[in-house]
Amino acid sequence: AGMNLYGQDMDETTNPLDAGLAWTIDLVSERDFIGKAALQAKGQGAQFVGLILREKGGILRAHQKVVAASGNEGEITSGTFSPSMQQAIALARVPMDVAVGDTVHVVIRDKHLAASVVKLPFVRNGKVLAA
Repeated sequence: AGMNLYGQDMDETTNPLDAGLAWTIDLVSERDFIGKAALQAKGQGAQFVGLILREKGGILRAHQKVVAASGNEGEITSGTFSPSMQQAIALARVPMDVAVGDTVHVVIRDKHLAASVVKLPFVRNGKVLAA
C-alpha cells in the first residue's frame, strides 16, 4: 500500500516532508501549529518513493544504500518480496534529483543492482499499479 510504518519508515527524528507526508500538513494557510516554522525553515531534503528491483540477485531490505545517477545517495526504509507483484519492492528516501521512472542502483552485498523508481502505492484494491 506504500504506507509509512512508524519506527521503520519514519520516527520522531524524520521530517514529515521527507517521509512523504506533506499531504497531511498545511503549510500554506495562516493557521499556525507547533513545528510549522521549523518545517518551513528546513524544507524537504529527500523524497519518499517506491522501488522495484529489476535485476536478480537479492531482496530489498531496510538500510540498503540507494545510489542515484547523480551519485547522490538515499536509503531504503523497508523492503520485501511482494507475492502480489512477484518482485522485490521497497520504500525509500532518495535525493530530490530522482524522479519517478528513473533507474537507481541499490547496493546489495557489494553489488549495485538496478531498481526502478515508482509512484506509490504499488497495489490498490488488488490491482498492481506500479510495474
